[in-house]
Amino acid sequence: MDAKKTGALIAQRRRELGLSQGELAQRLHVTDKAVSKWETGRGMPGIDSLEPLAKALGLSVSEILSGRRLTAEELPAAAGGQIVESLQERLRLLRGLLATLFLAAVLTGIFLGYHYFGSAPETDLAALSRKAEEYLGTDAVQVVETERRGDYLAALCTDGEGQWCLCVYDRDTVFPGRWRAGGGKPSLDAGTLGSWNFGNPREAVVILCGGELPEEAACYTFQNSGITYTCPIRDRRVLDVFLLPESRDISAAGLRMLDEAGSPLDGGMEGAAEMAP
Repeated sequence: MDAKKTGALIAQRRRELGLSQGELAQRLHVTDKAVSKWETGRGMPGIDSLEPLAKALGLSVSEILSGRRLTAEELPAAAGGQIVESLQERLRLLRGLLATLFLAAVLTGIFLGYHYFGSAPETDLAALSRKAEEYLGTDAVQVVETERRGDYLAALCTDGEGQWCLCVYDRDTVFPGRWRAGGGKPSLDAGTLGSWNFGNPREAVVILCGGELPEEAACYTFQNSGITYTCPIRDRRVLDVFLLPESRDISAAGLRMLDEAGSPLDGGMEGAAEMAP
């Protein structure tokens, strides 16, 4: 299609019919500026305007698109060529659409795969152990206990040879039932009680952990914001997650283990609370 040839044909036929640009525009329910653009080749009639324009000028759609009057013999061939051209254009558009949809599907798959395979369900301890190994950079880690509070899941892990570690997982933003490793302590000696603390705009998070604690250790205590917390020790292990709403205090000061009589035990402490970087 040649816009200038089409425009010249429209202008010629309009004048032959004694119509002004405004009169032709009125018949087609368009502006006279639109007709002027067509006739000067600065624009082409839209698909919706082709048939009404052809009828108003006493031409065929094929003639308008060809930009010249066609003989009876030429009309079928021209119409067929325009149909083929139209089908080819639609095919090009379809291919572009399919390519766009394919790319969107690939990107969506990558995005979902990143979230799904980068996380693990709470009930799959083996998968949680692998995520802990990857995140903490440790080997032969086995999850022995988990504790969930809100959007956080803590796992107490051991290598079975006296070394313990803590992995903290965040709830995945795409798959809420799965968890992504996001913090923790890569090393904690057996018999030692430690903590991993951090904060966010909603709350302070304090996590206490330890494995193979002294047999005489019955409970532990710490202070946060002037409040003293005393919690039991069971099976010589500790894994407790505290969410302190609307608090900016992430300390666990005075952390110590106590025997059944409430007397502090010597040793077995990491000292003051360790805060997440």
